[in-house]
Amino acid sequence: MKRLAREFESKGYQVQTRENNLPSGAGRDGAIYRPDIIVRNSDGQIAWLVEVETSEGGKAVVGAAVLADICMRKMNVTNRPKLLFVFYRPESNLRLARKRLQEIKERVSAVELMAPLSEKDALEQIANT
Repeated sequence: MKRLAREFESKGYQVQTRENNLPSGAGRDGAIYRPDIIVRNSDGQIAWLVEVETSEGGKAVVGAAVLADICMRKMNVTNRPKLLFVFYRPESNLRLARKRLQEIKERVSAVELMAPLSEKDALEQIANT
């Protein structure tokens, strides 16, 4: 997570890796969704939500995508933050995660589902933003 956070910070984003309770203002008990990293642009709006995955790419990505979508709707965001899943396990997890996200893509409208990536590819994509 530290490498991802540093890469976002090098691009001028504000990065939050603790107390990521969403919707905004929710306490630990009231949070619906807690992403690993929240990335905000210069005006404080959420630009990216990042999930760092070390397990299988099935239910975990679908659940996180749905919860992120619910929270962004509840917060009435005016932009669509990008939701990025970063995997540290074999390629098979990436394929499974891509398949699962593709199946729900039409139902998620408040976040932009990014293709799940390996850490190396995620760092490269962030560097190119």
